[in-house]
Amino acid sequence: MAGSSASYAADYLAEGHEAFLNYDFELASELYEKYAKALAKRPDAEGQQSLEKLQRRLEIADNSLDNVQKIEIIDRIDVPANDFMSAIALPATGNRLLDKTKIPFKERYNSSDFVFSNPSGDFLMWTELDGDGISHLYETSRLVDDSWELPHEDPTMLNEGGNIKNPYMLSDGITVYFAGDGDDSMGGYDLFVATKDPATGEFRQPMGVGYPFNSPFNEYMMAIDEDNGIGWWVTDRNRLDGMVSVYVFFTNDIRKNYVRDEEDDITSLASLSDISIARNPDRDYAAVIDDINRRHSEVADNDADDVIFRLPGGRAIRNVEQLKSPAARRNLAQYIAASAEYNENCNNLALLRKKYHQAKSTGNAGSLKSRILELEKTIEWQRDRLKKMRNSIITAESKNN
Repeated sequence: MAGSSASYAADYLAEGHEAFLNYDFELASELYEKYAKALAKRPDAEGQQSLEKLQRRLEIADNSLDNVQKIEIIDRIDVPANDFMSAIALPATGNRLLDKTKIPFKERYNSSDFVFSNPSGDFLMWTELDGDGISHLYETSRLVDDSWELPHEDPTMLNEGGNIKNPYMLSDGITVYFAGDGDDSMGGYDLFVATKDPATGEFRQPMGVGYPFNSPFNEYMMAIDEDNGIGWWVTDRNRLDGMVSVYVFFTNDIRKNYVRDEEDDITSLASLSDISIARNPDRDYAAVIDDINRRHSEVADNDADDVIFRLPGGRAIRNVEQLKSPAARRNLAQYIAASAEYNENCNNLALLRKKYHQAKSTGNAGSLKSRILELEKTIEWQRDRLKKMRNSIITAESKNN
């Protein structure tokens, strides 16, 4: 009889979780409360731990309904779970998601689905398992002599007691999206965003990206094409056996949220079970998808290591003489030299940041911080100069076409 009672009480927990997965948060709360009352009569440490975890996730999920972001969905693509990267059609000249064998330290890619690379291929991010089987974030940068700095782990603060998967860094070099299943997740894996302090390189506290991107299920990745305002995120919320859904959407320059009390069905807007509610009936989405696929396939040789410059449209330049304009050739030579100085300063900054972290424990970080700030200003100036030089190359070459 006692066993039957315990089994009956456990049904409250299972039914509450199913209600939670269906976004019926009020019913889930009622069922969890019934389970809690049953535990009070017959304590169960494991059951109490499970209840607290599910109640915490329910609280996050319910509170997040106050901040459901307005987005416009372009498409939903259902693909095998082990091949979701094939549906993320990043532009050929932008950030890349490479096979994990591209990590320049072959002993380091034990748990990565892929390695993230910036467009120039001189910055990489991936994940690794520690001795306890927890996945952490690592990164490395290419040094001036073309070797790679020793990979360093980003702070365990990003994990929040769980695992990290599938990092994606924005072009600012300080903003990273990733999937994590730590204490602040409402589902299994949620999508989070974290930014670095530009002065120190230290990550600030990560934040969940909220609805409609996150859900009571698993979200595995977020990727952004900043130049064209297109994003992708990967989720298993649609419960397709062995499959995941990749949602394609327009990014917002400024976040816009629904007002919870003004919407008849805020949970539908949060869950996006029907993408038509987040689409513009006057937009030709087939044309948008064609543009995305065209940009993705423009350059077949995107992985080439000897590309020194790319012109608009993806034309790869491997040596100065490929340019038709004498002015463009002169400008490219100057650009290459300026890029080398810029990269050297970026590498020096990375070394200073490492020394800063080490010196903080001894109280001798003051002088290093001032050097870091000074070098940051120099790098910012160099970055602006490189943009102007790049534009001068493109302008000069376009006059010869």
